[in-house]
This record gives sequence, C-alpha cells and structure tokens, in this order.
Amino acid sequence: RPPQERQGHIPEWIRISGSLAAITTGSRTNVWGVELQRRHIQVLRNNAGDPSPSVPIPGEAVDICAAADGTVWHVSSAGDIYRYAGDQPG
Repeated sequence: RPPQERQGHIPEWIRISGSLAAITTGSRTNVWGVELQRRHIQVLRNNAGDPSPSVPIPGEAVDICAAADGTVWHVSSAGDIYRYAGDQPG
C-alpha cells in the first residue's frame, strides 16, 4: 500500500488511471496488467502524463507475468497457460 495520501498527493508515487487485478513488469518500460473487471490484458506505457497510458491486448487473464527479456505469460480463468506472441514475426 502506498504512503498516506495528503491533499491528493502521495509522495514518490504517481497515480495512474484505471484499476487492475494484477500487474507485472519486465523492465521500467515493459509493464503489463490485467483489468480488474473484465480481465482484459493491458500494456501500460511508462508515461504518467499520457492521457491514455494503456493499450489493450487480445486475451483474458486472471494472472500475468513478464520477464526481463520481454516474454509475457498469462493464466486464463480456466487455468490455461498462454505466452504472448503478438510481438513475434508471423
């Protein structure tokens, strides 16, 4: 939990719009999340000033994990395991 909020400002933490059930990072700019309500996967940009900091990625998940090499895995609500291949040559 972040430090106590005072007058809308949390020291050293920047509030990003949206809500997530899970979040993972492979690097400072490789941030992935699972939406809280619909379980859709989101890629979050590392730019708090961006009016739309997330980009939807096809798929639904209950958990997600990103590695430092950029590999991303997720687990579906049925327990199936998937590796993201959307950034791989076809």
